[in-house]
Amino acid sequence: MKATGATILVLGLAAAALPAAADDVADFYRDRTVTITSAGGPGGGYGVYALLLGQHIGRHIPGAPNVIVTYMPGAGGVKAANHAANVAPRDGTMILAPLSSMATLQVLGKKGVRYDAAKFGWIGGATETTSGFLVKPDAARSLADLKSRKQPTVVGVTGSGAPNQIMAALVSYCTGAKIKVVSGYQGSSGVANAYVKDEVEAIAIPLSSLRLVHPQLLKDSLLVQSGFDRSPFFPNVPLLFDVCSDPAKRKIVEVFQIQEVMGRAYVAMPGTPGARVAALRGAFDATMKDPAFLAAARKRNMVISPKTGIEMQKLVAAHVATGTALVNKAKAVVGMK
Repeated sequence: MKATGATILVLGLAAAALPAAADDVADFYRDRTVTITSAGGPGGGYGVYALLLGQHIGRHIPGAPNVIVTYMPGAGGVKAANHAANVAPRDGTMILAPLSSMATLQVLGKKGVRYDAAKFGWIGGATETTSGFLVKPDAARSLADLKSRKQPTVVGVTGSGAPNQIMAALVSYCTGAKIKVVSGYQGSSGVANAYVKDEVEAIAIPLSSLRLVHPQLLKDSLLVQSGFDRSPFFPNVPLLFDVCSDPAKRKIVEVFQIQEVMGRAYVAMPGTPGARVAALRGAFDATMKDPAFLAAARKRNMVISPKTGIEMQKLVAAHVATGTALVNKAKAVVGMK
């Protein structure tokens, strides 16, 4: 078909609009500050990853803005997520590093959630956040020891619905071990400090936090790990799936493993202009390949196994659409009303 003069003009205008849009994004970010807010504290794995990203992503964002990192722990990540959805600016100058349970808490209908995870602009994920269930050796040296204990094992958690509380509940669900939960600790560092001080006998903690922030605890009994695949750093530690042989129970466990895959994710606020979300996604992808960023990660023994923002967006959309019947069963298992 022969192109008309009008067709050529339209195509030319469309092509010209692309660099103009890119220039608009660069003009917006130039001389501005982008804030990455971690829903975890500065001493934990979420904070460590957010700080590393903040040190490198700025030069990949059009306009090369300044980037700072702040922290807003509390309520199992709900405090920061609610703030991001309802208070934070929606212009692309705010990035949230949510806890991996952000979408799962919405699925479970946790009280106090005032956000829709699917409405955030998912920028990407740096790595998964599988966790380990760590027990003091004098309490249990194996899963068999844990299951045979007559008294409940005291487990420190941040709060109801947090990944550490959910994992403790699933360990009990899959193995029959008696568990007593003590909640109210601030972030993975608060939980780990309670463990070090002998306030609790066991904790569920991200394996990256265990390796990078609290390596002195690796001498204790790491009995089981979460996720769909064993960590290459802990290949001999069984998965929850490995110790949960009942197919019906495995379905419940699967609901909660999505948050392990979500990992160290980053999101733009709901309503952020699409061109700026796209720019942040592009900057994130470029950072994940940046030699300086990767060298810094290697120096700190940090695992980088990224997912794109589009991948994360699809994963979240599917997760929040989980059926009601399965959700209700899962909630009952982990003690959520």
